[in-house]
Amino acid sequence: MTISPMDIQTGINDSYHDNRKTRGYRTIKISSVFSQCGWKFLCGFFIVVTLIACNSKEQPQVTSKNELISYLDTLEQRYENACMQMGIANWNSYSKEGSYNLDEAKAELGKIFLDTTARHIIEKWRDKSDVLADKQLARRLELWNRCFIGGAIYANPEIAAIENSLQQKITNFKFKFKGSSITRAKLTTMMRGEKRQLARRALWSVTSQVSEIAAKDLTQLISLRNEQSKKHGFENYFSLALHLQSIDEKWLLKTLTDLEKQTRFAFEEFVASSKTTLHLKIFGPWDFDYSLRLTASLPDKYFPSDSVFTVIHRFQHGIGFPVDSLPIKEVIKDIPYGGLSLAIKIPTDSRFLVNPTKGKGFYAVAFHEYGHSLKAVHTNMKYPIFKGYEWVPGAQCAAYEEGVAEMHSEFTEDSLWLSMFTKATSKQIESYMMDRRIPSLYRLRRLLKDFFFEYEMYKHPQQDLVALERSMFNKYLLVELSEREPHQYASSIWYTSYPCYYQNYILAAMIATQLQEALTNKFGDSKFHNPDVASWIIEHLYSRGEYEEWMDRIRNATGKSLEPGAYLRKLGIEDTKSLTQDL
Repeated sequence: MTISPMDIQTGINDSYHDNRKTRGYRTIKISSVFSQCGWKFLCGFFIVVTLIACNSKEQPQVTSKNELISYLDTLEQRYENACMQMGIANWNSYSKEGSYNLDEAKAELGKIFLDTTARHIIEKWRDKSDVLADKQLARRLELWNRCFIGGAIYANPEIAAIENSLQQKITNFKFKFKGSSITRAKLTTMMRGEKRQLARRALWSVTSQVSEIAAKDLTQLISLRNEQSKKHGFENYFSLALHLQSIDEKWLLKTLTDLEKQTRFAFEEFVASSKTTLHLKIFGPWDFDYSLRLTASLPDKYFPSDSVFTVIHRFQHGIGFPVDSLPIKEVIKDIPYGGLSLAIKIPTDSRFLVNPTKGKGFYAVAFHEYGHSLKAVHTNMKYPIFKGYEWVPGAQCAAYEEGVAEMHSEFTEDSLWLSMFTKATSKQIESYMMDRRIPSLYRLRRLLKDFFFEYEMYKHPQQDLVALERSMFNKYLLVELSEREPHQYASSIWYTSYPCYYQNYILAAMIATQLQEALTNKFGDSKFHNPDVASWIIEHLYSRGEYEEWMDRIRNATGKSLEPGAYLRKLGIEDTKSLTQDL
């Protein structure tokens, strides 16, 4: 999966959109008249039957390195076939191009990750990896070990059933505004242009309609994920998710806390200025999109929606990607995200959808999604576990995936690119470049709110989540919500289908800006038209897939560990102190 949730999107140069996993399966179809107790009994029964079936077969004998390699080869072929089924089912669930059954697709992955024999073989040989004298094999075992931990929760029938139900509930929900149906994309577009504050507030509140009916199931889902995570020795699911992506939790919390401190003053100035400019006594979350549109934007006419793919192809061809021969499919479709990228079979089939919004933000999302697909079709690894399929936690680092995709969106942030690929005037571009940090600053603060809300939610899922949401709006966006304001948190499909994901977008912004500085150091202004740029990107960031840890790929490409300096420079904030330690 890959990035820009509509509930993050500002419509102002928002490249955060994407992807990700549609989860959920029920192997046994159960009538709604069954009680919760009956459902839990059947889930337990299914697990027992599955494990008996898996372990009643003739047990594979893996007594040597050669036998292990042969065993992994067979296992990974099954794994890739299951990932392909998940990809097709998810694609059809959003594109509506064909029939789909998410339950059956996920069941195929469940057969792998509920197999205790396979898990024990992986654990046994991983413990021996030091004596195998085979770096590639040791890496395969490490990734498989992570996937079996993440997969045990991912394939849990009770968790999967709630995920699937919630995802369909949120995805298919029909929002109503003034008695008529309205899409998320339409809500975003209207809020950007609505001059009346009361009308903006009414539009902003529409998504609470689905939050109200999803909240109870979301709390149950989080509690179940936590219960399973504790069985693997983790305090909660969030801690487990970070471990599976090789992200140090303490480092992450320190980095995000420091970013909040570094950007607070600048954001306070923006909120105060917006109140003055808009003549508002009280500034609310419904006012951000409109204020940002007035603060820093280029006219939508310079980013015609029907030309977006033509512009992408022209630019990417100029830096060396053979766009006409790449197996990438592009679709514009109303979906609950700004955009969604799915690698169906790596490297021969990648597809993405973009929500039909407008302006520069629409282009930024499309460039980001195309970046995901470029990585998928240029991954050149024999073993499927190295290809970075997104479905099972532990198979990839989502922050890295988002970062190398966001690197492509960052091209559209440069004044030279804007002068080459749009008809904006020099004066307009200059004005935009002076003020563009404001939308980026807002995006960061919005993501911090979403991250810390989810992080605290996993720590204490039974707390008053409505009060927690209000406190997070106050701390990170500096706005106060009345107790009468309906909650919005459960309307985000990310908490359901892409849990523990928001921090990846912040890390992605750090990765993207650090990579862009590396490209500038290597190619200068020619990075916008030099055909050697693609070769550098493929060699340093794409081709070797998950063979190396993500932080090693960043160091090899940029010459240093991931740090926030480049990102802060984009935000117009001096990196006056070291915010992070090396990963």
